[in-house]
Amino acid sequence: MTNSQEVYSKLLSAIECPADIATGFTEEDNAIFRKFKPTAKISTYLYAVAVGPYVFEKNSHERASRYVPMRVLARKSMMKYVNAKELFRLTMAGMDYYKYFFGCDFPFSKYDQIFCYEFNCGAMENVGLVTFTERYLVRDKTVSQRSKEGLAITVLHELAHMWFGNLVTMKWWDDLWLNESFATFMSHMALKNARGLDDYTLSWELFLSTKSWGLKTDQLETTHSIAADCKDTEDAENLFDGISYGKGSAFLKQMVAFISEKTF
Repeated sequence: MTNSQEVYSKLLSAIECPADIATGFTEEDNAIFRKFKPTAKISTYLYAVAVGPYVFEKNSHERASRYVPMRVLARKSMMKYVNAKELFRLTMAGMDYYKYFFGCDFPFSKYDQIFCYEFNCGAMENVGLVTFTERYLVRDKTVSQRSKEGLAITVLHELAHMWFGNLVTMKWWDDLWLNESFATFMSHMALKNARGLDDYTLSWELFLSTKSWGLKTDQLETTHSIAADCKDTEDAENLFDGISYGKGSAFLKQMVAFISEKTF
């Protein structure tokens, strides 16, 4: 909060707050209370706020107007390692493919992707603000094809969650495999089949690594069924493993091969 309407207005302008979000404010008790439009109904674990010295690039592609507003954000010192143009190309291609596959438009009003300092996991599919670890940013002058496609898979995995996981959410964590296995499988489907991504050629080779993760996890004493029993959230934390991602997605791939993509 700030006690200056002028300062607040300048702040909104400086960060280029989207017009559909900057809906006005009221002054009470010498303070400004921010008002936002009502959000879509989402689960509490999908909500995120990012605060820090971030800079951003907006989607300036010639087809950008066909999509919801998009931005890519990172710390100023790290932005030089972010290929925002490529991230927007991947995201738009993914949105087109998922719209075709699911028969449903992208279900939310914006799509920001932010690289976070000391983020403790790979990425998270928060509605409207997908978070990534900075470990995905390659500092070398040359980027290997595997690193490039690994990031692409993660981008498309989190994007797939907007439909399967965010628009439609599991009732309880025992169905976590449907959330993560489906997003894993769909990210590889999108990278292989989305239009305009012909320069990405390792989709199913990378899928083998995920499948191997599932096979290795399945050999441990801690293995469990794909659809596992989950009594509480502590149990749920232990389900984010190679079974829920790798084995489950391999099962889905096998099922599609058996019943056909159209039936699936």
